[in-house]
Amino acid sequence: MNPLKNNPLQTRDDFASSVVQLWEPLKPYFSPGKARVNLGLPAAHFTQTAAELEGFSRPLFGLAPLAAGGLPFDDWDMMREGYISGTNPEHPEYWGTFGDLDQRLVESAAIGFGLIFAKDKLWDPLTAQQKTNVGNWLKFCQTQKTANNNWHFFHVFGSLGLENVGVDHDLSVRQAGLDTLESFYIDDGWYADGPKRQFDHYIAFAMHFYGLIYSKVAKGDEERCERFRQRARDFAQDFQHWFDAEGASLAFGRSMTYRFAQASFWAGLAFADVEALPWGQIRGFWARNMRWWGNRDYFDRDGIMPVGYSYPNLHMCEVYNSPGSPYWAMKAYLPLALAEDHPFWQADEIEKQETPELLVSRVPGMIGFEAGGNRVMLSSCNQVTQPFRGTSEKYGKFAYSTKLGFSVDPDPVGFLSNPFDNMLALSYNCRTFMTRSPLEEARIGTDFLYSVWKADDEIEVETWLIARAPWHIRAHKITTNRALFATEGGFGIQRTDTPPKLETHAIGHSEFVTETAFSVALDMSPTARKGLPRRVHPNSSLYFPQTHVPHLATELAVGTTWLIGAYAASTNPKDAERWKKLAPKAPTQAQLEKMVSDSERVLGMKYETHIPTLF
Repeated sequence: MNPLKNNPLQTRDDFASSVVQLWEPLKPYFSPGKARVNLGLPAAHFTQTAAELEGFSRPLFGLAPLAAGGLPFDDWDMMREGYISGTNPEHPEYWGTFGDLDQRLVESAAIGFGLIFAKDKLWDPLTAQQKTNVGNWLKFCQTQKTANNNWHFFHVFGSLGLENVGVDHDLSVRQAGLDTLESFYIDDGWYADGPKRQFDHYIAFAMHFYGLIYSKVAKGDEERCERFRQRARDFAQDFQHWFDAEGASLAFGRSMTYRFAQASFWAGLAFADVEALPWGQIRGFWARNMRWWGNRDYFDRDGIMPVGYSYPNLHMCEVYNSPGSPYWAMKAYLPLALAEDHPFWQADEIEKQETPELLVSRVPGMIGFEAGGNRVMLSSCNQVTQPFRGTSEKYGKFAYSTKLGFSVDPDPVGFLSNPFDNMLALSYNCRTFMTRSPLEEARIGTDFLYSVWKADDEIEVETWLIARAPWHIRAHKITTNRALFATEGGFGIQRTDTPPKLETHAIGHSEFVTETAFSVALDMSPTARKGLPRRVHPNSSLYFPQTHVPHLATELAVGTTWLIGAYAASTNPKDAERWKKLAPKAPTQAQLEKMVSDSERVLGMKYETHIPTLF
């Protein structure tokens, strides 16, 4: 089902061909007027009109660079007709007018992007009235309020598109949006995605991606453009460590269904001529990620990219994911707008070497290391208050991985059946449960993270995450006014029809070794926990339809209890015995408490919990 299965994804022509290969399966699902694309029945929270516009607009992120780069594409007539029909108020496929915060504002950025990069295909052949309609629809979008996060860039790109085709409009909206976006900048190349400390792939494939394009195409705003370029240079020094040598990127945060949009930051550097790393490294990070995805058969039915990650999966999607949403991945094709003699295309890919040093990423509060080709990031400092689906799993786990991904917990009363990989789950009744979210305080040290979180008014947990590659240690100081059940998971690994080569679950030890991987949890608590296997809900992992997750479980009495354990996993089962000989020793309580005083406070305020308004 993979339309890229025979494409080596090596040369510029290979990548150009792959855009068309991804485009071809969409053609049967275009509406008669070509303004809408309906890819299936599953719904997002927005209207069907917006969902079908999404299906039309998002491929433009890959198609428009073909035009800018002088590369072949035979169906511009379809896309042009879509612009004409979708912006004509008299046409039944009109994209419509709408209110604030509408999804169509998101898609207006792609429509503007098309006018920036493919003006000769999408604008120049239009009649005067058709041009007026396109301009009026984009100008209307400029009047509606966006969400207070990366969405401000959607007004910026609608404005840039209008400017590129010579349509007068209110530039104050663009300027206000840019000023707001810059207010989200923190340090070291890192923005937050809005006024809260929320960090995920949106910083790369939205904040920096759009900023880098702006820095290349905007006119008369050079000081801001240089700020965008310099912040991207700084960000690249951290973001390169979100990728492993094979090309996989860290599975972390929301919107993972956008898949190879993970590579779009490197694409943005190339387009903006920002050599943040040597060109061979930039091309290597970009191309390896594109091939990692190109080699995976995650496609559905006739080559459509479904909602999901490594396979079709609605458990992990967001409420704003319609069947057309995954095609935001096409943003990674931006380098096709560059000529073949650009240094990006001329450079030989430089392989990524495994680095023994710890990455201490101060702003997002992460510490990373590599082990057995797997990039592991310990995490403690995200401030996520929006009611996203699976917020705790997407932001609140203790460790995230390029080789093993993460799982969501699909059952709200599934204390005994949810995966809880790299999480501590607490329960009063062995049914409903609490995990780490939100945080009260976070600190970062030289090789550890510290956080304080309150599961509810009866429970406070202090958590230390300590990097001891290839292991990491977790220590929890739990103070509770009620008796509790506690279970803590290690990394989830693939479960197949073949039984594990080794499965050990005893006091203080839980381990799976299969033909393709191993995962182990070693308890070091004052009173050892019991090792338990988890036959978890299928389709909960982003990577594998079925998983094994080693767990350590215990009961907690009223008062204060310490839980300490070490966790490791590898996609090479031969690492198991060697790594177990390298297992770290448990830190003492005194050592843990000293770590707090030796650390830098990342969050000095309590989080504001999102409370929906009922009336």
